[in-house]
Amino acid sequence: MMFQGMLRKAKRALAAATAGIVAHSIIYDTPAPDLSTSILPSPSTSPSTLAHLLNAIHISAQAKSAPAPSDNVVPSLEHKLWKRNEVMKFGYPTLDNVTQYEDHVLAYSNFHRSPLWVCEHLTEHNINITADSSGDRSHSKFTTVPTVHPFFAATNKDYLNSGFDRGHMAAAANHRYSQAAMNDTFYLDNICPQTGKGLNRSKWNDLEKRARALARKHGSVHVLTGPLYLPTVTNGEKFIKMQLIGNNNITVPTHFFKVLLVTERGGNGYQMECYVMPNEPIRDDLPITSFLVPKTAIEKGAGFFVFEFVADSQLRKINGIDNPDFIGR
Repeated sequence: MMFQGMLRKAKRALAAATAGIVAHSIIYDTPAPDLSTSILPSPSTSPSTLAHLLNAIHISAQAKSAPAPSDNVVPSLEHKLWKRNEVMKFGYPTLDNVTQYEDHVLAYSNFHRSPLWVCEHLTEHNINITADSSGDRSHSKFTTVPTVHPFFAATNKDYLNSGFDRGHMAAAANHRYSQAAMNDTFYLDNICPQTGKGLNRSKWNDLEKRARALARKHGSVHVLTGPLYLPTVTNGEKFIKMQLIGNNNITVPTHFFKVLLVTERGGNGYQMECYVMPNEPIRDDLPITSFLVPKTAIEKGAGFFVFEFVADSQLRKINGIDNPDFIGR
């Protein structure tokens, strides 16, 4: 069972790494390495060999990505590769319909007309911006995504008089350092129908503030956010009851998740906090810690793995509790 999991990780890591390495070869006019499926491990591959292969793929994807931008002019494609690897360094939950924006990466669901997941990398530098360099929310507008086919796209009319807010998965306030980055969060592929009073304007906002506070304290926080469609039990039977809004039938989530992965200063380990909130009004007196859940609960509900390249043994704290199995990075 463990071996099959490692095999799955190696295949997924190879797929994610291939695009970055090949694009790097285009930028620097160097031959791209052969990353065809011929190098994929077979069932006869030993676990130790597979572990080395997985590690090599992960390191290769990081090493061959473009360097961090400096005060010098950086080619836009080079910077995008660097940024994508920074945001997605702990693994892609899924690989279909993935879109990279200036400061976040997401996967879009044509069926739900909303994101499956959205990943951000919050840093102390980006959060602690100055007024002169900050984006202004009043200059941003909710916008239909031009690259999504009209059959599968959400529009602002779908939300009109729906009773739901246009809820950001990547919070606009996380990206105030740049007007362009803030504008990107207003594309409707980053938006889900979300209860306004008592959630989007209250507890969900508190959770977004928690992410920024951790970034200020520790310097680096990766945030994975998305909708959940969880079953209810009626007369002993399970049902997923999904409300739809608008002419384009946008699916209303039953819950939302947010996972915060903190990189500790000094690089000794990580801390993880996993939250699930219902898409309904929440009492003001409930602290956000009331909504902490095991990571596996999110993975089972969402149908994908969360921050797959981080082993449980690398987590110093999980949901605020010291991890007895922590051995460091």
